[in-house]
Amino acid sequence: MQQRITVVNDLRVVAITHKNFPLETIGKFHISDDVRKNSLSKIKENCGLSEVMYLSTCNRVEFIFTLPHYVCPGVTAQILNAVGVDLTENEIRSIAARAERYNGIEAAEHLLNVASSLDSAVIGEREIITQLRKAYEEGSAFGLTGDDLRLIIRQCIQTAKEVFTSTDLAKKPVSVVSIGWEQFRKHEIPTNARILLIGAGQIIRNFSKFLSENGYTRLTFANRTFENAESLAQTFGGKALALEDLHAYTEGFDALISCTGSSDVIIDDNLYTLLLQNETAAKIVLDLALPADIDSVIPKSHAVTYYGMDQIKQWASENIQFREQAIADCMPIIQSGLREFEKVHKERQIEKAMVSIPETIKEIRNTALGSVFAKDLETLDDHSREVLEKIVSYIEKKYISIPMKMAKDVLLDEVKKN
Repeated sequence: MQQRITVVNDLRVVAITHKNFPLETIGKFHISDDVRKNSLSKIKENCGLSEVMYLSTCNRVEFIFTLPHYVCPGVTAQILNAVGVDLTENEIRSIAARAERYNGIEAAEHLLNVASSLDSAVIGEREIITQLRKAYEEGSAFGLTGDDLRLIIRQCIQTAKEVFTSTDLAKKPVSVVSIGWEQFRKHEIPTNARILLIGAGQIIRNFSKFLSENGYTRLTFANRTFENAESLAQTFGGKALALEDLHAYTEGFDALISCTGSSDVIIDDNLYTLLLQNETAAKIVLDLALPADIDSVIPKSHAVTYYGMDQIKQWASENIQFREQAIADCMPIIQSGLREFEKVHKERQIEKAMVSIPETIKEIRNTALGSVFAKDLETLDDHSREVLEKIVSYIEKKYISIPMKMAKDVLLDEVKKN
């Protein structure tokens, strides 16, 4: 039976993202690590999927799979139901109706946009490449993926890398930490500077990672919960103290970075004066909290280079606009990647359709030598048999490679015409 050469593949995507849903709804479809293999295997079996992988980030959940037929809201509801979330059937149907659904080549284009961070809440963030690659590797390790997903994810990574290296999409930082670090770095503060960090949340942790990677070791962490400050000190080096003991801190500082979740000011003018230890040199202060941790009178009454969230938000807005202007430069790269994926996918379909040819030719060879001409071969001496084996092996190789290449070229030409 002749295999059908597919022009539009069976790739499908169901996406629940920040564009259509609040983060609370997206979070309901997060599948924890310990049950993910069983959940995805169940989805694959119950919904008749050929391959499946699962992408989950802070603002999106996507089911990427292959299926011979179109994905409608009904199929989407079936997939979402199989996750086992605590939602009513009506709620599932409502979410399924609003979820993004992509079929065939538009699914491939969507994934290229996702990998290139053109579909992200923060355009140009590189983390999505790693997240997508890890999601595929996990699905592959679970035995849930095959050729189609392997090919599209490989193309996604290649295309995304080209987008990030060939355009200005990620040239300007937009996250609070990245912008804060960029301003800090401009001052070329020596690595032996005394850095006082207040808070122990993700922003302080990320900023501390920048400091550590760039050789800063004189770090002091202050936090309301001493254990959290101590954890950061153990991870990045330095000292820890409880926030309530900050008034007794006597080692001074060259730079102060603060980000807590407090609704009240953490560093008032009196405490700041104590922290100075009578030093008069200008200090660098980054207040990455909202509302502010640093009293607004401090930049006015002390020698301070101060960066607050109002400035950082303004820079972020300008940088986001800059990145958005670069989107036009990304589109030709996306379209080129899409064409390359179509070509590679078609070639793979043809290879699979022709996979039986080499085995068939080998069977003909073995039958000829082992049965049809067996008696004739017995009359040959060893040298003649060896020469004949070489000739037959050479012809076998050519009969496999040359006709397959010719047939492949013909089939690809036919696909292009259609």
